[in-house]
Amino acid sequence: MRLDRNKESCKHGFMLDQLFAPPPRLSDLTVEQAMIVRAIRQSIAAQRHRRVCPLQAAATQLGSDRASHALHILLAGIASAWPDPFAVAPPCCPHLTHDESTLLGMVIAARSHGRPVFDALICEMLAEDARDRLFAAATALGEWVEA
Repeated sequence: MRLDRNKESCKHGFMLDQLFAPPPRLSDLTVEQAMIVRAIRQSIAAQRHRRVCPLQAAATQLGSDRASHALHILLAGIASAWPDPFAVAPPCCPHLTHDESTLLGMVIAARSHGRPVFDALICEMLAEDARDRLFAAATALGEWVEA
């Protein structure tokens, strides 16, 4: 059975080829996408180690306090809605975790493709009310950073 790649609804689930694909490399991303991933990693590392303010760590990567606040709101929403702990690679890791890749996809979908594509990414994992909050947060981040 072949899945239709043009369907954007939750009924069809995710693509099997994506399930077995190697993790994306940071070097394969656009400058803006890599900047978002580095900001996520720096923000979470700062929060874990409590040496630097997470907002300031993200702002250094994103170049904007407003973008840093938008990322902070998105990460807080993920922390409350994600079914498992959010997996983040260390700042020096050349590969993205599945969760980092999903978050980046959420921002790209919210900014460039709209709600149906956004929902298709996470509909099997999160209820609609959680997706509503995350869509708003991902859209806000996408307004400050071109992904």
